[in-house]
Amino acid sequence: MDIIDKKVRKTITLSSSIDRELKEMAKYYKKPQSVLIEELLKEKIKEYKKKKKKEALEKILQNAEYFAGTTKNKTFQELKGERGSEY
Repeated sequence: MDIIDKKVRKTITLSSSIDRELKEMAKYYKKPQSVLIEELLKEKIKEYKKKKKKEALEKILQNAEYFAGTTKNKTFQELKGERGSEY
């Protein structure tokens, strides 16, 4: 089943210079201002998500460096054998 992305009305306040630019872009691209705003926000959201993923990876790598010494370079199988784990 496809999920329909319901449109939501928002009231925003823009500076007059941004308003002029937005109107000019809408005319140039022959698109409604709301479509342009949504496209621009999608780009920023994509950048934001990419940045958050990068930060998460960096945190994982930092943790890996911290815990690397606790295993004394043993493989996962060796560690399982020492603990008698059935996993």
